[in-house]
Amino acid sequence: MRFRSLAILLGAAALSVAQMALGAPTLFSVNPFSNTNTSIDTYGLYALSPADGSVLSPYLITVAGRSIIGANGLAMDPTSHTAYAIVRASGVSGRLLITLDLTTGAGTEIGNLGDNFSSIAFRSDGQLFGVTGDGATVPETLYSIDKTTASKTLAIALGNGADGEVIAFNPESGDFHHFSGNGTAVYEKFPATAPYTPLTAISPALSTGEIFGAVWDPSQSTFFISDISSQLRTVDASGTLGPILGTMVNDMRGLILQLDQTITAFAPAATALATGTPVNLSATGGPSVSAVVFSTTSAASVCTVSGTEVTYVGPGTCTLQANQAGDASYWAAPTVSVDVVVSAVPPVVNPVAPAAVPTMNSIALGALAALLGLLGSLRHKRRTRQ
Repeated sequence: MRFRSLAILLGAAALSVAQMALGAPTLFSVNPFSNTNTSIDTYGLYALSPADGSVLSPYLITVAGRSIIGANGLAMDPTSHTAYAIVRASGVSGRLLITLDLTTGAGTEIGNLGDNFSSIAFRSDGQLFGVTGDGATVPETLYSIDKTTASKTLAIALGNGADGEVIAFNPESGDFHHFSGNGTAVYEKFPATAPYTPLTAISPALSTGEIFGAVWDPSQSTFFISDISSQLRTVDASGTLGPILGTMVNDMRGLILQLDQTITAFAPAATALATGTPVNLSATGGPSVSAVVFSTTSAASVCTVSGTEVTYVGPGTCTLQANQAGDASYWAAPTVSVDVVVSAVPPVVNPVAPAAVPTMNSIALGALAALLGLLGSLRHKRRTRQ
């Protein structure tokens, strides 16, 4: 069994390198029960295939000065593309809020949330929220959380269930969806802004058992959910359950979904003149909320970029780049580079002016007329003498 687990682990790690390098669709989740590497199902953080929940790569969660024994919540900040997690540390009461590197499992502690939180989720503006579990001092309660200090502010009491307590944000409606309960999960929604009411029932008995994690999939307009039976499936905003996609290696909590995106229609002219006049740049970005950003890796003596404009300064090759950052649902787009050959502006050659035709002023013309008159008079006299 040990050798089989090792083979699975090595195969998953190898697949992970290929998947992550391509920015392929990936689910991330955390393990509430363990954070060791004794077997494939005891790691703290997992990269999973959204097709069936199979492991792409497992990671130990590490935080300086702490012994992490499990994690309850996981969410991605759409404004900074930073992952946050709720972790349990040995000898520490309450839950710690950390930032988490999804490619290594390395965490950075922010602070103690001061109670047993079971789930976190971000609003589209980057405001973090969390809900306490049934084992908390103040259970089944929603708080807004300062993501820089871990301090919390009461938002609203939720209730409506035993165990569970998972929230996930729906960016299409601007609502939080709340899953609560064990044998039959209550499924409801509420506005993501104060006063966070009304709570509207979606399904009074979602037949999945306790929900452990949920995350919105914008490509399908549904939530991925993980449940107490380690099953991965989907449910839409109206409560319609999708089929079971697969069984995961454990009861995973706190899901993050990352889809790939690309930049298209970035095609500046292949050649340009160094006129020093700004030229507009344009591109079509992917679905993330982040704008396409233009830059150059070339010397300022060749070209410069400011905002959406490039200025060709001098001869050489101007390498222009288009980048788009990720958000709560999308990887950063692969960088697109285009080389533009810049030439100096040809010198202006003035045309040769025609030779000037000699002219006479009025005095010269008068003298010439007098001379011609004198010559004419002399000629006339000669003829009369003859």
